[in-house]
Amino acid sequence: MAQSKPRSGRRRLEFSRFIGVRDRPRLDANHQSNVPGLYIVGDLADAPVIKLAFRQGDAVARHIAAELGGTSSQSDVVDVLIIGAGPAGIGAAMALRDTDLKVVVLDRTDPFATIADFPKGKLIFSEPDELDSPDGIWFGDAPKEELVDRWTAMLSENDLPLQFPEEVCGAVRRDRLFVVRTRVGPTGLCRQAVEGDSSPGAENTLLARRIILAAGKRGQPNALGIPGERPGRVHTRLEDAQAHQGRDVVVVGGGDSAVEAATALAEAGARVTLSYRGDAFHRAKKKNRARLVDAAERGNPSLALGSRPIQIADGTVTLAAEGQEREVPADDVFVFIGNRPPIGLLQRLGVRMQGEMDIGRWLWFGGFAALTWLFYVLKHKKDFFPFGPGHILEQVPALLTVDLGFRTVAPDFWGTALYSLLIVVFGIRALRRHEGPDQKKRYISLMVFQAVFLFGIPELLAPLVIDRPWKVYALTVPWPLSIWSLVDAPSWVGSGHETTDFWTAVGWLAVGAFTSFGLIPWYVKHNGQRFCSWMCGCGGLAETLGDFWRHLAPRGRDARRAEWGGRILLLLAIPVTLLIVNDAWAFIAKDALYSSKAFAQSWYGLMVDFWLASVLGVALYPYFGNRVWCRFFCPLRAWMGVLARRFSRISIRPDDRCIGCGECTRYCQMGIDVERFAQKEIRLDNSNSACIQCGICIEVCPMDVLTLDKGREVGLALGGTVLSPPRAPWEG
Repeated sequence: MAQSKPRSGRRRLEFSRFIGVRDRPRLDANHQSNVPGLYIVGDLADAPVIKLAFRQGDAVARHIAAELGGTSSQSDVVDVLIIGAGPAGIGAAMALRDTDLKVVVLDRTDPFATIADFPKGKLIFSEPDELDSPDGIWFGDAPKEELVDRWTAMLSENDLPLQFPEEVCGAVRRDRLFVVRTRVGPTGLCRQAVEGDSSPGAENTLLARRIILAAGKRGQPNALGIPGERPGRVHTRLEDAQAHQGRDVVVVGGGDSAVEAATALAEAGARVTLSYRGDAFHRAKKKNRARLVDAAERGNPSLALGSRPIQIADGTVTLAAEGQEREVPADDVFVFIGNRPPIGLLQRLGVRMQGEMDIGRWLWFGGFAALTWLFYVLKHKKDFFPFGPGHILEQVPALLTVDLGFRTVAPDFWGTALYSLLIVVFGIRALRRHEGPDQKKRYISLMVFQAVFLFGIPELLAPLVIDRPWKVYALTVPWPLSIWSLVDAPSWVGSGHETTDFWTAVGWLAVGAFTSFGLIPWYVKHNGQRFCSWMCGCGGLAETLGDFWRHLAPRGRDARRAEWGGRILLLLAIPVTLLIVNDAWAFIAKDALYSSKAFAQSWYGLMVDFWLASVLGVALYPYFGNRVWCRFFCPLRAWMGVLARRFSRISIRPDDRCIGCGECTRYCQMGIDVERFAQKEIRLDNSNSACIQCGICIEVCPMDVLTLDKGREVGLALGGTVLSPPRAPWEG
């Protein structure tokens, strides 16, 4: 296993954050990483709750036991080395306790240390209730002290092979074995050894056939990086608030951990100053904010918003705010500014992250883009390479022109048929993956709508009834997604005589206008933007074929700003439509707007329908997720977004049980930070997000926190209001 260079590793991770991909290892269906024999479970593998972490470790261990078959003939070789003695690691060890495999469990601190570090008396929930714990592991709703005591007793009763504190410094794979280097002693010895410390604890070397990495990602707290910050003076966990009664305490942070600690310390009789760089505690849950408001109004804790610590000394902390500095008394300092995943350990092990791009991914991406190009060129009869006259495959379009008896079909027919087949095939796969009843209805709706209304009726049935069967798409692909759904003209224009085609043209114009400006607003009022995730043809491909990559959706402020791209195209679609209508109906002499139709049609078709909707919109699935076109460019979604923001009645309602696992955010294909809404107990709707109400966040939530609510106005018909979290007195 080659070790990653720190500099390049940092670049890859920074770029992954830029495009919004979470720092999660690449894993196969059995949780094996890109390094053969190295499995990752628990927090690092996004096991969202404790019970699922236990089960994940149990399942992976059983898979490895079946794969190995029996113990190694070499006495100095460990069959399974488990790194991390949290729920996932112990779940794996318990699954292997009755096998003949040689197992070792390492932990850099203590077994179940993360849970033991929770505040005193914190209640731990054992949900999901419908799932049982693995054999031999008791888990019920209980204070953290009871859980840790029960689990510690379980370790003793089963005589698990634990070694702690022992930190893994690195590993290489040689001759089908892992050579693992460790340091015995307190956390941080590996780093000290790298920095040249001559005596950073005893070194140990282990040989292992398989590794289960269950190290977690919450055990490495972020540091302030200021003078005076050192262990013993600065704490990153609050074990017992009562132990600080009568002392001056500074708490740094603005999330739930900081708010809970500050409130608990104040209630225990400590004199607390809560320092946070922001101007409001938006990150904390509603109930924690309310509790803090009550305590602050009584004068303790004292809130130092907009401040940051710049120095820690004996008995004081210096805070800087608005260019001024002041010292506050501090017998104890608690810092709660988040944790970081063990990226260094993963890099030393050679593990690749989801956001990293390598030569294989670039080649795959290029091939995917090329296939998208070929498909679109054929489907829309473009004379582009390699199908145009004089090109390599110039005969292919003619070969695909076939007389079916009732009509002669061209490459566009076969392109639509293939498109529909892709949605049906991958829709069946998605049905198996997403087992919730609402998700099954949604995927069946997408498949039926594509097969019947976007292929069967316009391509097979309509040709038997009308001359221009493609006009049926005016009902199912409305303006502004398709300009031609709102454009038609009688054949007499420019010919000097009137025919009955005039009323046909007027009828199709009325159908297109009624769909876009009548049906769509009505649908949006009652269903929000669910058209995108329940019926749309573009959305059908995104939800089925693109389901592989939904978790790659870009997130963050820049991504949200880019969503305005669809509104820009919506505004541009208006003059393009008017130009084409003018040329078709000759409202203004053609001499005044010479070839306006050709210009508008070519520009819109090439730049929007071809490049954005097809080539980039689909080819970028494996890089930016499955909703690049829908989220950033589609003018129809932008039109529905304008409507939904005003008077949609659909929203996603959270309750107060969010545990911050992040699964809802990870699987949101529109890049919405659903977790933030859930933790603040704010309804998520189209007045505050680009939600298309697909409901995946509801399905993946392990605590059943989220509920789809169809009966609530999310804005006001006149003016509209954006829902915001309740503001505390100091927020202004």
